[in-house]
Amino acid sequence: MKEENATSIEFFRAFRRVADLINGVIFHGKQIVRECDLQEQNPVLHDISKKDNRVSAVENTLDLSVMVTVGKAKFLLMLQGQTIEHYVMPVRASHERGTDYYNQWKKLQKMHNEARDLMKGEEYLSGVKKRDRFYPVIHIVVYFGKKRWKAARKMDDLFLTEIFPEELKKLFTEKPLLIFEMRHFSNEEWFQTDLRQVCGFLKRTNDRMKLKTYIEENQEVFSNLPEDAYDFLTVMAGIRNLRLIKQEVQSKGGGFDMCKAIK
Repeated sequence: MKEENATSIEFFRAFRRVADLINGVIFHGKQIVRECDLQEQNPVLHDISKKDNRVSAVENTLDLSVMVTVGKAKFLLMLQGQTIEHYVMPVRASHERGTDYYNQWKKLQKMHNEARDLMKGEEYLSGVKKRDRFYPVIHIVVYFGKKRWKAARKMDDLFLTEIFPEELKKLFTEKPLLIFEMRHFSNEEWFQTDLRQVCGFLKRTNDRMKLKTYIEENQEVFSNLPEDAYDFLTVMAGIRNLRLIKQEVQSKGGGFDMCKAIK
């Protein structure tokens, strides 16, 4: 699990792929977000609490945290890789988003306290001014598993919704999490980077002939893969031989020839 997690983080640290992921999964192939629109953030979330004049903090580390600019707007993207299903992923995601929103609030509150510019009443109670705004937080779960994701996608999937009247259901129904099932994504043509070929490769690992044909059809990309992409495919595909022959298929330019590796 640690190796899968490490290689996936390294793979998506190339922000051209994160921008491509956003454009493919959210904008369905429209080229809206550029690599230069992304800024890496500290992936460690601190859930800070105070009790008896003591301050304590619980750390939660995301795989990747990126501030994304779209025109005049900004949002925080939390990227979480999963090799197996997480049965309570909506709870985890809700907690992580909530922690970030809480920290945004406390940052604004601290700023106003230092400036001493809050009026009595609503502003003082809230710790912010009515005009203050937060940036939204979006979660994308990148799922590498071979079987389809059948675990909960939203909080109400964890409830016995059938026992509640419709009027109550409407009050706790949520939008589902954005779960990118890499091995089952049907529109890989929406991607413009090697994320397209990586998805195509993983989708065909159960059929060696289809995999070889796909590699031949995409020879330009597979004959000179960056090391992070080669390592990612080696680990996620579970093809042990790719690790053993890695140095043998390294090209003079520093890339790695998957066409040689899969014969």
